[in-house]
Amino acid sequence: MPRAIWSGPISFGLVNIPISLFPATENRTVSFHQLHAEDNTPINYTKTCPADNKVLSQDEIVKGYEFEKGRFVVMEEKDFEAAAAAIPKGRAIEIVNFVDLADIDPIYFQKSYYLAPREDSIKPFRLLLEAMRRQGRAAVARFVFHEKQHMAILKPEGGAMVLETLYYHDEVRGTKGLPYQDEEVELGGEELEMAEDLVGKMTKKLDLARFQDGYRDELLKIIQRKIDGKKITVPKLEPLAPVVDIMEALRKSIARQEEARPGRKRAS
Repeated sequence: MPRAIWSGPISFGLVNIPISLFPATENRTVSFHQLHAEDNTPINYTKTCPADNKVLSQDEIVKGYEFEKGRFVVMEEKDFEAAAAAIPKGRAIEIVNFVDLADIDPIYFQKSYYLAPREDSIKPFRLLLEAMRRQGRAAVARFVFHEKQHMAILKPEGGAMVLETLYYHDEVRGTKGLPYQDEEVELGGEELEMAEDLVGKMTKKLDLARFQDGYRDELLKIIQRKIDGKKITVPKLEPLAPVVDIMEALRKSIARQEEARPGRKRAS
């Protein structure tokens, strides 16, 4: 059974539903240690006070907020608790309102978690879950987690619920300032028609299970070859050539998609 990383109630009107929060994702990136090149000894990282060059233990370290250059106010755990307690329902996942999930721009999605009921809250949790499912709605909520008040979206997922933390509006950069947005470009009718044709031929139902981290797989193979003492060579890659004739590139792309269609017989 996975370990809960947060517990508290979902606040829904006057109803409080005790839940537990669980991670929904994991990082499977291949990790590396930094070694001393001379003898392959792993490097230690220590926290040191530059004033006296003393190595500090964790219980000697406190959090400080720099309110002026070089001047800090020290924050204690009770200070963070007081800030959370000052927010109405700050210790709960407070549902603000319900929306259509399609109304939320995915650029705001930050990190995914699962919500599951506690033993004494299965029925009210399932009641909320089923009501949201039948209405086709997601819930907009807010809660305090990791010393920050998060906006979040709750959506049904089987017998559980997915909580997606959201970036705030002022945390999402707009497109203003990106190059060539207002550049005048003349698009020919035939070019646009062929581009739409290629988009149509490459459109498939989304199946994320089809995709995997090919670089990670190849990196693990190379690591195993080095463990086995085998020589590693880097293949020469031809750079991608810029498109000179976009119409010809579109024609070839469409032809390639036609060839790849399931059930198509290749000429013998």
